[in-house]
Amino acid sequence: MAKIDSNSKSIFFLGSSRIQRSVNLKLIQDSLTTWRVYNMGLLGNTLAQNLYLAQFIKNLPGNKVVFVELTSYLVNYPESFESALEYLELPDFPNSYYKFLGKPIPSSKNYGFLDDFEAVFWNTMIQNQNVIKRIAFRDEYNGYNEIGYSPTNRNDVVSKESFLNQENLHVFALSKLDMNAYSRVNQALKMQQQNEFKVVFLLPITSNNKDDFEIKIPIFNKIPKESKWEYTGQFLQEMANPRYLENKNHMNSQGAMIYSQGLVKYIKANEKNW
Repeated sequence: MAKIDSNSKSIFFLGSSRIQRSVNLKLIQDSLTTWRVYNMGLLGNTLAQNLYLAQFIKNLPGNKVVFVELTSYLVNYPESFESALEYLELPDFPNSYYKFLGKPIPSSKNYGFLDDFEAVFWNTMIQNQNVIKRIAFRDEYNGYNEIGYSPTNRNDVVSKESFLNQENLHVFALSKLDMNAYSRVNQALKMQQQNEFKVVFLLPITSNNKDDFEIKIPIFNKIPKESKWEYTGQFLQEMANPRYLENKNHMNSQGAMIYSQGLVKYIKANEKNW
């Protein structure tokens, strides 16, 4: 894969294992002729970790569009996140992470400060996306041991209850707004630069618990239309097929195909503005 440069046009998908399972990298890449596409879904990532990664993507050369899964904002990062960054040799972690959060570094850890690590980290990753596939977790989870698109044909659920629907969007629209998460979303939106860096937020389409939508929908509703993928009622009905689920919270390869086809349509309809 060619090294990213000032002429590059790149799309990144940042999120948890839901992004890992639902964004079919090959399908999307094959459908787009002018963009390089990267799935950086990582088991357990929350909005805090995803926005932290987005700030480094902003400093890459070329035009970058970052799709960010709108998850809960949790400061404590999963072990898989730490393992990934250690593997990719990001030397200032976790100092830079806590600096990004505006929080003190835990006293139980003694990390030294190093300079100019962004280029080293991202050039390593971008030059060959296969480096992502070699990131191994210390403990295997549910048979998966890598970040990036990780499909499965399993189907352990026979209910539509896991899927987001129009009723959820209506019922939870006026729920209490998480101001901390919302302020972080706004910070990311303020980093945008025309033809250089664009952020698009994705509302998760599956959930272990419907109450999870209650937290995310009020934030999503306040994001400007040009910075989010708004699902149509027809698309939500099309997605709500139990055959598309691996388990209650994740899509299988069938669901990923339908979801990714929707992503392609959204990208093609909006890329002229990016």
